[in-house]
Amino acid sequence: MSILNMTAEEYCEIITARINSLLEQKNLKQLDLSARSNIGQSSLSKILKGEMRLTLQHIFKICTALNIAPEDLLSLNKDIYSDLSIPNYNTLDQTGIFNEQYMNEQVLIQDKNHPAFNGFKNNSFYIYLYSTITSESFLLDGEIIFDATTSSFCRAKMILNTGKVDTEGRPIKKVYSGELIISLTMGACYCVLTNPDIGEICFLNFKHMYLFNRDLECRVGTISSSSSGGNRLPVIQRILISKQPLNVSGKDTSDLEFVQGQLRLNNSKMLISKKDLDDLLKKYANNSVLTDFFEKFRDTTEPEEYYLLDESNMKNVPITSDIKTEGLGILRNISSALRYNKVSTKTDEFVFEYICNKISEK
Repeated sequence: MSILNMTAEEYCEIITARINSLLEQKNLKQLDLSARSNIGQSSLSKILKGEMRLTLQHIFKICTALNIAPEDLLSLNKDIYSDLSIPNYNTLDQTGIFNEQYMNEQVLIQDKNHPAFNGFKNNSFYIYLYSTITSESFLLDGEIIFDATTSSFCRAKMILNTGKVDTEGRPIKKVYSGELIISLTMGACYCVLTNPDIGEICFLNFKHMYLFNRDLECRVGTISSSSSGGNRLPVIQRILISKQPLNVSGKDTSDLEFVQGQLRLNNSKMLISKKDLDDLLKKYANNSVLTDFFEKFRDTTEPEEYYLLDESNMKNVPITSDIKTEGLGILRNISSALRYNKVSTKTDEFVFEYICNKISEK
């Protein structure tokens, strides 16, 4: 069975079936697994019966107790599980990803009927983000869908175009499924998405607001995942969510530079070289409004001398590694590199205004 045709509940049922099968293979009882995993016997029994939702903490403890890698338990492509029967998924509960014991229903909202979900649920949005591979500077696009028609909670599905094709020339897409949860106290939308085919979990966070009878138009948020590069390093980046499609690829790339700018991890202080500004003035020489804006930008700047360093250039410098490490740490502390990046209210306002202007021009 393909993950594309499977709900989160169906997938969890497969995993619990695997755990039961592994217990038989290893000649272990639930009591043995409970003692090894430090999961209460009552809770473990409910998990293996499908009466309690599996959490990441449960999976980690069970895999440690059974001495197996999490990817071996979670993958859908392992031959050792090919003989497992698929349970009847129609009997599964519809409680969402998170077990109720971890949820405070007064502040973390799962109920799709809560007015906080209006404008979000049963809507699809275009998404734009940078590639997580350092050597790739192009934008990725895709779609995120919030569906509240089949469950008591708001399902989330993200389809990401990787920009690559398979051996037959078909576009390669990554598909993630999960759940949208709203925190009223934090004023935030949290979306946990999983892709069991590649063993990845990503976390999406963007600002919530009550929309009542309107649909969400756009949001800039953050997405935390693992890099698609060879080292699979953790990465956090910005993601733009838009009800309207934006022109960032193909023949029409009129929105590309704006979108790229909003996805940059920047702050209110911009560091722009004279050469780059001169290049912009030449590029937009036929747009008197923008060139006037860039000229006014230059008039308000305070020129200073900066040193630009690629840390890799320090590799062959004849200095002991301990001094080099300490020195680079001190320099990084006073450099223009950001300590953190906040998606400010103005960021959302800028994007909203830009998209609304595009709509009004049509």
